This record gives sequence, structure tokens and C-alpha cells, in this order.
Amino acid sequence: MYFELAIMQGKVKELLFVVLGVLVLSYLIQRRQARLRANPRRLPLPPGPKPLPIIGNLLDIPRDSEAARYNRLAREHGDVVFLSVFGKTILVVNTYQVANDLFEKRSSNYSDRNELPMINDLMGWDWSFGHMPYGERWKAHRKIFHAHFQASVVSVYWPIQLKEAHKLLRRLLHEPEELLEHLRHNSASTIMNVTYGIEVSDEDDRYITVAEKALDGMAKAAHPGAFLVDIFPILKHVPEFMPFAGFKRKAREWRKAVLEMRDAPYEAVKNALKQGTAAPCFVSYLLDDLESKKENKQHEDTIRNCAGLALAAGAESTVSSLSSFVLAMVLYPDVQSKARREIDTVIGHGRLPDFSDRGSLPYVDAVVREVLRWNPVAPLGLPHMVTHDDEYDGYFIPAGTTIVGNSWTILHDPVTYTDPGRFNPERFLGVGKGSPVFDHVSVAFGYGRRICPGRFMAEGQLWVSVACILSAFDISPGHDEKGKLIHTQAAFASGMISHPLPFKCTITPRI
Repeated sequence: MYFELAIMQGKVKELLFVVLGVLVLSYLIQRRQARLRANPRRLPLPPGPKPLPIIGNLLDIPRDSEAARYNRLAREHGDVVFLSVFGKTILVVNTYQVANDLFEKRSSNYSDRNELPMINDLMGWDWSFGHMPYGERWKAHRKIFHAHFQASVVSVYWPIQLKEAHKLLRRLLHEPEELLEHLRHNSASTIMNVTYGIEVSDEDDRYITVAEKALDGMAKAAHPGAFLVDIFPILKHVPEFMPFAGFKRKAREWRKAVLEMRDAPYEAVKNALKQGTAAPCFVSYLLDDLESKKENKQHEDTIRNCAGLALAAGAESTVSSLSSFVLAMVLYPDVQSKARREIDTVIGHGRLPDFSDRGSLPYVDAVVREVLRWNPVAPLGLPHMVTHDDEYDGYFIPAGTTIVGNSWTILHDPVTYTDPGRFNPERFLGVGKGSPVFDHVSVAFGYGRRICPGRFMAEGQLWVSVACILSAFDISPGHDEKGKLIHTQAAFASGMISHPLPFKCTITPRI
């Protein structure tokens, strides 16, 4: 009777909300019943804040300052924190020990990815193996990527990375006030050259511009709770003209940039190969190999996808690390002086550092490791998903639970890192593999089978850029319009990728 009256009175909107409410309630009841069947021993769930009816811990999920807020939850609840939002469960892992137990020792059960309706289905990132479910397709992509970016082969890219580092120095010399733009251009230019053999010259290069638009969309969509469709995937079928379907219109615009970022440089390399003008690079090598082996179209798509992911990941992550490095040099001039003194002693003033010097510059190497620890690029990483019901330390972990590696909290654990908020490279001197101080930094690149396969490439680019900048420039606090020294603080933007908040600094060439 209610439904007939609602339709007759034109209350379609109210009716839709009632129907949606019934569907949500039914879904939650079914989830609870399924969970009870899966946990016959009635093991308790891991500790966490008390959930509210229906919405669960929705109000406990941070919308900003995620790293700090999850760190607070870790202090309140311990090594793991369990959350539930509209029936979807989340486990936040706050210690290296638990991360190692789950992501490494039980990797076959903790390497999957959740459904990402906004990012994958609507924005078109489903080709990225960083977002793919764990399975044969993911393994095929990972195999190709790993073969060309593992530690034993990345030295073939050193000449390109060194050349791009020198270009960065020239840009900083001429326009030091445009630091962030130069770092963005340098990161994108390096990965474009390595992946596609394309030399990037202009600041407004179309490949870089479209990649930045695609990555901007990714950053917005990855923000926890940003889009309701990630909580209720059925909403992805809502027609775009509906008044509450603005997320679909946004996704459509971002999708154009995502697919152009993936396809345009790849097609450029294919055309260059036909004309005999392609430069040696990741894509040209694989396409040549593809032709000789007469592989199928599916394999070519895998090559295209791996190249697109290399561009997407490489263009953003190094910007974060290098800007954090510059901020640290502003805040800790004593560290800058020690690193420069080491460079001057080992190399002198007649040339710039190169990769052959790395083994002779342990303090500079420690600076790089401290950058990765002090402000990890992805403070919460990319979430994993547990495939099957599991038990850990007497707690029940339901299948389908999102598993978040809280890298920021792990890398700021005062037990492992004394005074963790301080930028102190000396904590890495005299320690090596087997030491918690050394080993735990790996979580800056992710966990288990999902650890970033491009980490050796990224770390090499960070090292050579840091060494060259220290050799060529003095970095000091900036000044305001009246010439007064600005007091700079260590403050970072929230989001999937962490960047320092805008700050001013003075970059002057060494005499």
C-alpha cells in the first residue's frame, strides 16, 4: 500500500530511499549470517573502536590526516585495528611483525585486491596490474615487469637517470623558485625515456600533462570514502543523468585521461618501430621480442599495460621522495653539511657523483633511506584483501577483509627508530640486512607479493638525484616578501601519495 501511495503522490525520490534502505539492511543481515557460519568457533574479531548500528565505523575512517589518525588508532587498540563500514571489514596492520606474518608468511591468502568500482570499472584502471585481482593475469604482468626492473638489470637505465639528473640541475640553476615543477618534469621525463624512449623537453609536454590529469583523478578517487560507489558497487549501474550520479560524470572525464596516458606513448613507439626510428627502451625491446616469437595479441596488451603502469607509478612517487628530501635539507642543515662533506671528500669538486660512487658514499645512502622512512611515499600503501577466512593470534579475520599495511606507523615505531619524527640518517650507519632498522624500510614500497616491482629503479633515481643536488647546491630556508626568514615546518598532505605541503626554500649554486 505504501508503495502505491508513494508513486501516486509523486514521491519517487522517497521511495527510492526506502528501497535502498531495505536493500542495505538485507545485505547487512546476510553478511552477518554468512560470517557466523564461517566462524563456528566464535573467535573474537580483532580489537577496534566500537561500531555504530548499520554504518559501523564510518565515522572512525579518517577523511584527512590519515597517517596521523590511523597512528592514533594504533596507539589506542594495538598491533591490529579492526573496522567495519556498512558490513565491509577492514584490518589495519600497525607493526612489522604482523605485516611479515600476514603478507609474507601467508602471502597466498593475503595478496588479493578488493573490488574498486570507481577506479577500475568506471575510471578505466582495470588494466593496471597494481589493481588486478591475484591470479594468472596478474602473474603474467608481474613477470614481465619484474624481468626488466629487478635489481640485477636496472643498471642499464643508469645512464638515462644520470642524464636526467643533470638536466634537473640545469633547471634548478636557471629557475630555482620553480622547484616542484622541475621535480615533476624530471620524474616524468625519466620514466618516459626509460619506458618509451621519448625525450621530453617542454614543461607542457602532452604526455606529462595527460599523465598528471589521470593521476590527479586516481588520487581523488583513492581517498577513503570519497565515492559511495566503492561501498555499494551496485551504484555503478546508475544512469549518468540521475541527480546523484555526478561521480559517473567525473569518472568519464578521468577515464579519457587514463586511457590516453596508457595508449598514446605506446602507439608512438609502435609507429617509430615501423619507421625504424624507435630509441632503445622497455617497450621497443619487448615489441621486437614479441615480433620474433610471434606472440599473440594478449601478450602485446600485457606489454602496453606494464608500460602504462611504469609511467603512472614512476611519474608520481619520485616527486614525493625528492620534495621530502629538499624539505629535510631545509629543516636539518647539519645533515646537509655532513652529506656534502662526504661527497667533497670522496669525489672532490671536479665532477658530479655517479652510480659508481654509491658504495663510497654511505652517508648519502643513509640520507636516501631516511627520506623513505621519514615520509613514506604511500603512508598506507595499496590495500590487500584476504581471500579465505583466517585466524591470527586468536582472532578471526573474515574472507574479503581489506588489509591495510600502516607503513607510516611501522616506520615511526619508536622502539625501532629512536625519536622517529627527527630526520636522522645516522640511524642507518653501521647496520645492514638482518637489522630491524635496515629491513623495515622495505615497507615503504609495499608488502609481500604486492611489493612495488619498480622499487630498485625508483631508489636509483632518488639516489642519483639526491647526490647530484647535494654536490651542486646549497639548500636553505626561504624568505617572505619583506625578506624575513620563513619558519618552515614538516607538514605533509594527506592522500594515497604523501607530499610535503607547499614550502619555500632558497636554492643557490655552490661556489
